[in-house]
Amino acid sequence: MPLIPKNYTWQQRLRPSADDPQHGEGESSDIVLRVPFPGNRFQPDDIFTAEQFLKISRAPHYWELFLCHSIDPDASRCTILENEVVFELVKQDPTAHWDAIELDVPRAERTALKERYLAQHQKHLEERSKQRAVEKDRKKKDEIHRQIERERTDRSAIDTLLEESKRRELKRMELAMVKEYRPDPTKHQPASRPSSSSIFHSTAEPCAPDASPPAVRCSGTLVVTFSERTFVTPKRESMEQAEQEWTRKQAAARRAVGFADDDLRPDERNPEWLKQRGDTFFQQKNFLAAISAYSAGIRLTKDYYALFLNRSAAHLALENYQRCAEDCSAALELLQPPVEANRKARVSCLARRAAALAKLGFLQQGYDEMVAASRLDPEEHSLRIEVDRLRRCMDEQSESDD
Repeated sequence: MPLIPKNYTWQQRLRPSADDPQHGEGESSDIVLRVPFPGNRFQPDDIFTAEQFLKISRAPHYWELFLCHSIDPDASRCTILENEVVFELVKQDPTAHWDAIELDVPRAERTALKERYLAQHQKHLEERSKQRAVEKDRKKKDEIHRQIERERTDRSAIDTLLEESKRRELKRMELAMVKEYRPDPTKHQPASRPSSSSIFHSTAEPCAPDASPPAVRCSGTLVVTFSERTFVTPKRESMEQAEQEWTRKQAAARRAVGFADDDLRPDERNPEWLKQRGDTFFQQKNFLAAISAYSAGIRLTKDYYALFLNRSAAHLALENYQRCAEDCSAALELLQPPVEANRKARVSCLARRAAALAKLGFLQQGYDEMVAASRLDPEEHSLRIEVDRLRRCMDEQSESDD
């Protein structure tokens, strides 16, 4: 890459101080450096500015300059003009006067000096990046605290409104009760009944002969219905927020595994579609999502044995042996009557339930189930292998017990 001759021009530009911008007292100065350079299409990495080193690298040209004194690279600016680059350099010491701008460096020392400047610049960039990260983290924490405070304020305002609404409702009910039991002076009031004390202590005046007891009330049935709830405990206003939070977390967990039946469209609420969806998840080894899809289909219909059978395979893959055995039993109950068309499905149920029972420690029951599966499908070699393996496990267990 050819090196451009150093036919640059530079000057010190006075900059008034902030204390006295109208006069020259206490003035500082900046450096304005003009470098002729062909072309005006530069990338951000083409121009490099360090404390004592400047570089312009744009193929096929190259220009560099070692400065006599240090500058502030963050405050300095660079302007790209037509065939010219203008540096506005801010001194580290604003009051210092520069007699020269270029530092005479021998050719043999240039490479080592440039590497040192580059290392210093890289260290400066890393420190600034860390400082920005710390500042960003601080701003994020401040925003979180402000959000928490806003939520606390909103919650307090809501609680205040609820309390005020309760007080108004109680006051309204009290006024209604007083109005209901207050006697109307315009209407004739019936004679008051004698008190119990007058009845039991007065012998001169017997009770009126026309006094009769009240009529017997008619019997009836009171039907009480309850709204559907996810939780088994009664609904309480104090626990409503915690229950909603738990429900949101459960929905987020279902979405995290890849399937949530709450998000299904009406055309997707089909047992066959849910079975195919679960089969896809099972092939992808996303067993939790497969179980969710099969369970959603079972909630729609409990007469589709394939949903129970396929869900048992997902439970077996996740080592949920008890639930695997339960799903196999449910599928076998639906595979009635036993005919040739459902023989393969019954074989899968028996073999899978045998494997689950064996894993749970019920070797004899698992062996019996596997033998039954092998008799239903005598051509399946893998079933005979499992029968022999379970038989050996039973023999080893009996020997260890002896």
